[in-house]
Amino acid sequence: MKFGIFAVSFAISIGLAHEAAACEPVRVGYLDQERPPYWLGTGAEVPAKPGASAELVQRFAASTGCQADLKRLPVMRIKPALIAGEIAFAPMDSSAANTAGIVFPLDKNHQPDTARALALNIIVFVRSADRIPPTTDPSRYFQNRPLGITLGSSYKARMQGLGLKIDSGAVDIARNLEKLRLNRIDGFAVSVTSPNDMDAYIAQKYKGAIVRLPQPIFSDHIWLAASASYYAAHTAQVEKMWTWLGSAGVREFSVLLKEYAELPPPASR
Repeated sequence: MKFGIFAVSFAISIGLAHEAAACEPVRVGYLDQERPPYWLGTGAEVPAKPGASAELVQRFAASTGCQADLKRLPVMRIKPALIAGEIAFAPMDSSAANTAGIVFPLDKNHQPDTARALALNIIVFVRSADRIPPTTDPSRYFQNRPLGITLGSSYKARMQGLGLKIDSGAVDIARNLEKLRLNRIDGFAVSVTSPNDMDAYIAQKYKGAIVRLPQPIFSDHIWLAASASYYAAHTAQVEKMWTWLGSAGVREFSVLLKEYAELPPPASR
């Protein structure tokens, strides 16, 4: 009897060890720029407090017992790296949905599954001194006024399709906000999950000189899309991660965002 119990326990331990060994670190690519509260720090290094989205990615991998290997990349390198299978996952919006080499979670109609995605809103920051009415529709207001976006933004084509006057020369949010402050552009559009996610950071850093227009330009979703090669090799694991993101992940992300909103601005840390 004791031998039987020992044999079963040994078999279970061997199985768990095999499962852990089979789960290699999951390479996840993301922006090498500071974008509070989602991604903190710049360059290749991942800081101890990496940002709300970075922590969500770590939990995303952990939902199947894996560890996330975070890879910070220049914005123009992320999509090619995902297609090539150099990384397993990366945040992608709907503009990448029909790209060969990239796999999205699909719903019953074989469309990108919004239930296993995060919300995405394109919001606009402006100078408070311009006294733009809060009811202003930014998709109309910026038809003839320069609107900054970061270089390589995936939503550029969609914004140009709306007839917006786009300035995409600055590489990160800090440079765009500085251009806004210096009157070189009249607004800065950036993607966020909830419209107010960056409000605390902007208020702390610019002391009321820069504010957000209440109405987003448009809304979309963002997915942790997988490389086709990784999905083919780990289909069940990837589907389980995506399902976690759409349930517990969304709730945990909300808590993380509140936690990071309470941190001081990057220059103060």
